Amino acid sequence: MFQKILFVVFTLFSLISAQISFPLGSEVVDVTKEPYFAKGDGKADDTEAIQRALDDHPNGDFIIYLPHGTYKISKQLSWPKSEEPTEAYRRTILQGESMGGTILILKDNARGFDNPEIPRAMIYTGIGPHPRHRNAVRDMSLRTGKGNPGAIGIRFNAASQGTVFNVKIFSGDKNGAGVAGIDMGFAENVGPLLLKNIEVRGFDIGIYTRTPFFGMTLEHISLSGQRKYGIENWDQALTIRGLRSRNSVPAIYNTGEYAMLTLIDGTLEYVPNKKKPAGPAIINEAGLFVRGVTTSKYKTPIKSTTPGLGEGIKGQEILEYVSENLINLCHSPKASMRVPVAEVMELPKQTPSNWVKITGDYGGTAGDGRDVSKAIQQAIDDGAETIYFPPKGRYTINRDVFIRKRVRHIIGTEGRIEGTGRFIILDGTFPDLTIERFSSFGNGILHKSNRLLLLKNVMVKSYEGDVDGAGDVYMEDVSVDQIKLNFQHLWARQLHMNNDKTTKIINNGGTIWVLGLTAENGNTILHNKNKGKAELAGVHVISNDKAKVQPMFINDSSNISIEGLRETTIRGNAFHKIIEETRKGLTKTLYAKDLKRGASGGVNIPLYVGYIPQTGNNIAPKPETLNEQILVQPNKIRLKGIVDDDGRADGLCEVPVEWTKAKGPGRAVFLDHRSYETDVTFTASGRYDLLFKAHDGQLKGTDTARVFVFDKRYSTFDHNGDNVPSGRGADAWVSEFDNYTPQSNDSVLRISYNNDNSSKIYLKFDLSALPGPLSDAALQLNVKNIDKIKKPIQWNVFGLKEIDKNYNFGEDKLGPEWKESELTWANAPGNLDEGGGLFNVRKGIGGGVDTRFADHLGVITIDPKATLSSFLRSPSFTQFFKRKHPSGLYTLILTGTEKSSTEYQISAKEQGRDFAPVLYISYFDSTKSAGGESMQGGYQLSKVNIDIYTLKCSFDLVLGYPQFVQIEVYNEFGKRMMIVAEKDLESEKKLNFQFEAISFPTGKYILKIIGEAFTTQQSFYILN
Repeated sequence: MFQKILFVVFTLFSLISAQISFPLGSEVVDVTKEPYFAKGDGKADDTEAIQRALDDHPNGDFIIYLPHGTYKISKQLSWPKSEEPTEAYRRTILQGESMGGTILILKDNARGFDNPEIPRAMIYTGIGPHPRHRNAVRDMSLRTGKGNPGAIGIRFNAASQGTVFNVKIFSGDKNGAGVAGIDMGFAENVGPLLLKNIEVRGFDIGIYTRTPFFGMTLEHISLSGQRKYGIENWDQALTIRGLRSRNSVPAIYNTGEYAMLTLIDGTLEYVPNKKKPAGPAIINEAGLFVRGVTTSKYKTPIKSTTPGLGEGIKGQEILEYVSENLINLCHSPKASMRVPVAEVMELPKQTPSNWVKITGDYGGTAGDGRDVSKAIQQAIDDGAETIYFPPKGRYTINRDVFIRKRVRHIIGTEGRIEGTGRFIILDGTFPDLTIERFSSFGNGILHKSNRLLLLKNVMVKSYEGDVDGAGDVYMEDVSVDQIKLNFQHLWARQLHMNNDKTTKIINNGGTIWVLGLTAENGNTILHNKNKGKAELAGVHVISNDKAKVQPMFINDSSNISIEGLRETTIRGNAFHKIIEETRKGLTKTLYAKDLKRGASGGVNIPLYVGYIPQTGNNIAPKPETLNEQILVQPNKIRLKGIVDDDGRADGLCEVPVEWTKAKGPGRAVFLDHRSYETDVTFTASGRYDLLFKAHDGQLKGTDTARVFVFDKRYSTFDHNGDNVPSGRGADAWVSEFDNYTPQSNDSVLRISYNNDNSSKIYLKFDLSALPGPLSDAALQLNVKNIDKIKKPIQWNVFGLKEIDKNYNFGEDKLGPEWKESELTWANAPGNLDEGGGLFNVRKGIGGGVDTRFADHLGVITIDPKATLSSFLRSPSFTQFFKRKHPSGLYTLILTGTEKSSTEYQISAKEQGRDFAPVLYISYFDSTKSAGGESMQGGYQLSKVNIDIYTLKCSFDLVLGYPQFVQIEVYNEFGKRMMIVAEKDLESEKKLNFQFEAISFPTGKYILKIIGEAFTTQQSFYILN
C-alpha cells in the first residue's frame, strides 16, 4: 500500500512541473513587463521590481506573475499593506510559471538574514490578528543562498481559503542552515489554509506551526535534511496526508495543550548520522491520530506522553495510533473507517490563447453592478471551452447561468462573482468540469449532471447535488457555507465552512472524504443519513457565542469516522451535544459533559467511529463488566456493562443484553435485567456470580461480575458517624525505629520491612454488637498514592489469638484489650523483634510475628490494577473471626513480606475517613431465609418418622441459609450412637435424611442438629 502512496506522490511531483500561463489581456501582473521590468537572469537584483508590483496591487485578488527565470533578491518580499488594518496583507497571489522554471534566490550573505535569533523570510505575507484571506504562493522554487543562517523561506499567513502550492524551498548552505522552510507560527489567527506538493530541504525546521487558530491542512509534503525536526507543531489543529521525511532527526514534534495532529499515509525514514543517533520518528505530547505510516531505521515509531492505542506501534509500521481511547456510541469496529481516497486529478486544459474572456466581445463588466449573466450564458452557448474572469472589481449575476455544451473550464484568475443568481451544471460535451480561482462564485452551484466537478481555490456560498444524484465532486482549498449531497462521492482537501443558519453538510446516501475541515460558528456540521458514509480526517470546530441547540454531528442510519476533532470556543458557548447517532430506531447522544474538555474550551476527540463494516466475518460480541464489587446490606448496587462489538450481524446500535444470577446463596433482583446499566439487590449476604450476556443475532458472549455482599461494615474508627460499631479507634502502627513510643496520634499507618527501621500495623475490631452468628469476613485496605505503585505489594495478615481475657502474651506484653495510646514496638502482643518476611506455611514460622500467639490468615495484595485494589477473603480469615473471643475484640497484625525502602501508607483516623482499614462481616439471620422469606430460627425440621417393622427412620430439614451442618443421634444417657451427616447443605430445599435404628435397643433417643447459625434437637422412641 505504501509503495502505491509513494508512487502517487512522485507522480504528482512530476506533474506539477506543468507550466502555468495566462492569455494576453488577462490583467495578470507580469513583473517582467512594464512598469516593473524584473530581469529574472539570476544576476540583477529584482527585489525592488517585485516589491513594487506587490505594493501596487493591495487587497485586490491580483496575480503577481513571475515567468520562467531566476529572480535574485536581497531583501524580504512583503505583501502589500493598507491604511485600514483589516485590508492589509491579504488577497494577494504570487504566481510562478512552474516549480522548476521560476526560481527565487536570496543573495549570499544578505543583510538582515545573518541572525537565527531574529529570523527574516524571503517571502512575508503579513502578520495578524485580522484574517488574511486568499493569500497564495504557487508554482516556484525558493533558495536561500549561502551565508544566511537566519533565513526563512516563506512566512505564510492565509485565512478561509489560501494556499502554498507546488513549491520547493531549499537551504543554500551545505550544512542546511536556516530557521525554517515554511513558518506559520509567527502570527495570530493563521488559517484555515492548504499546503500541497511542497518540498523542503534543510533548515532547522522544515515546516513550523504555532498558535491555536485556525487550522492547517498539508498534503504531499517531502522533507529532508532538517537539523531539529521535520515538522514542529505547537497548539495547531494540523492535518497531514502523504508525508515523506528523510531525516536524521524526528520527522514530527507535536506539542502544546491545544494541539491536535492528524497524520494519514506516509513514509518516515531515518538517515544514519553519527552525531544524531536514531530516536523516535514522532514525538508526541498532545492529541494525535496516525494511520498508515511506515517508519524506517528509527529506534521507535512514536514516543508519546499519552498511553496511545493501536497495533504495530512496536514495529516499523504504524497501522493506527490514537493518543486516547476511541469513542463510539453504537457498536462499531475499534478502528477508523478508511473510505477509499481519490487523488485530485489534473484535468485537460486548453492553451491560454483559446480562453474566452467574459469582458471581451461578450460585454461583461466588473464593478458597475450591471447583471452579466446574459453575457456569461452567451459565451457558454457559443461553444466556449474555457471562460475566464479577470480580477479587479466584482461581476454581478442576478439570474441563473446554465453550464452546458462545450464548457469544460471556468477560471476566475482570482475574480469575484456576486449576486442572487446560481450556476447550474447540466450535461455537456465533456465528462468533467473545473471551476477554480474565484474570490466569490455567485449565489452557489446546483449540480444536475453526471459530470465530474472539480472546485479549486474557490469561495462559494453553496453546493447542491441534484435530488436524484449527480457526478463525483472534488473540492480543494474551498470555502463554502453549505453542501448538500445526494448519492454522490465528495473528496475534499482544506474545506472551510462558515454558516450559522442551517446544517453545513447534508449527506443523503453519499460518500464523503474530507482532509482538513474547519467549521465556524454553530449549527450541525454534518447530517449523515440514508446509509451515507463520511470520513472526516482533521476537524476543527470553532464555536461562536450563540447557544448550541443542535448536535455537532448527526449520524442517522449511516456511517461516520472522525479522526482528530478539536473544538475551540473563542467567544463562549461550546456544543452541548457532540454526536447524535441513530440505528434501527434507537438514538444515542454523546454529550460534552461526559467528555474531558481541552485547553481550547471545547472537546478533543482523537477518534470517533460509528459505522457498520461491509466486509469481514462477524465476531462474537465481548461483554465487559466490573469484575468485583462490594455491597453492604440493605443497599443496592449499580451494575454497568459495556459490549465491544464490530457492528456486523444485525447492525444494531446496542446488542441485546441480559443479566442473570449464576451462583449465590440468595436471590438477585434486577431492576431491569435487559439493560446495560441496572440496579440489583440481594436477599442474603454471600458471594454472587452474575452473568452479563450479549447476543448480536448470530453469536453471543458472556462476562461475569462478582459481588461480595456483606451485612456489616466495621471500620477501625467510626469516621462517618453512621453508628457502625467500630474498633474503639484502635488503629495504630509500631516502629522498630522507636521501640518505646506509641504512634497513636498518626493519621497514616506506615508499613515497611527493612534492616533497621521496620514497622507493622495493628488493627483492632469490636464484634460484640454482631446480631447473629458470623458467616463470612473480609478485609479491605486503601493505600495512599496507589497509582504510584509500579508492581503489586504483599503484606502478611495475622490474627492475634485469645484464650481468655487474662491470656498472657509474654513478659511485658500488652493483652488483647491493648490501648493504642500505650502500644509500642516493645510491648505489642505477638510482635517479634524482626521486620517481617514471607511466612513459611509448612514450618509455621516467619513474617515477623510470634505464631505461638497469632495465626497466619493469609496474604493481602496491594495491586493498583485490581478491581478492589486490596482485598482478603479466605476460609482461614473467616474462621479466625468465628472464634468466640472472650473480650469480643479481634486484633489483626500486618507485616511486609519483602524488604523495601519505601514506607507504604494506609489512611487512619480522621484523615482516612471512609478510606481507613475496613472489615466486612456477614452473619446468619435467624428470622428469614436466604430467599428473603420469614423463617423463625433459620430452619424447619420435621418429626422423625419411624417404620415400626424395619425401624428405618427419616426426617426432613429445610435451611434458611446454606451452611455446614452436623447431624448426630444420641441415646438418653448422652452416648453418641451415630453420625447421620457432616457436610455443607443447600438452603431453601427440603432435604430428606434417613438412618436405620435396627441395632438400637428400646428406649429414648435424641436427634441433634448443629449448624453454623443454629442448634436444635428432637426426641424420638425406638421399640425394638
